Amino acid sequence: MLLSDWYLARQEKRIQVAKAEGKAEVYQEIVAWQARRTAAEARGETFTEPPPGVPQNGTE
Repeated sequence: MLLSDWYLARQEKRIQVAKAEGKAEVYQEIVAWQARRTAAEARGETFTEPPPGVPQNGTE
């Protein structure tokens, strides 16, 4: 295996790990949002917070 092949394989592994960590972070944001939504619903309050990842007023 050439050094360049080793380096590319290492970079690919890092990308895969970063993607997995990013997915876990997004999942945690969704779980927290869902908990806030259901808590507000249980209290009879209106919940207007958009789900994570939804652009607000064209800012994203």
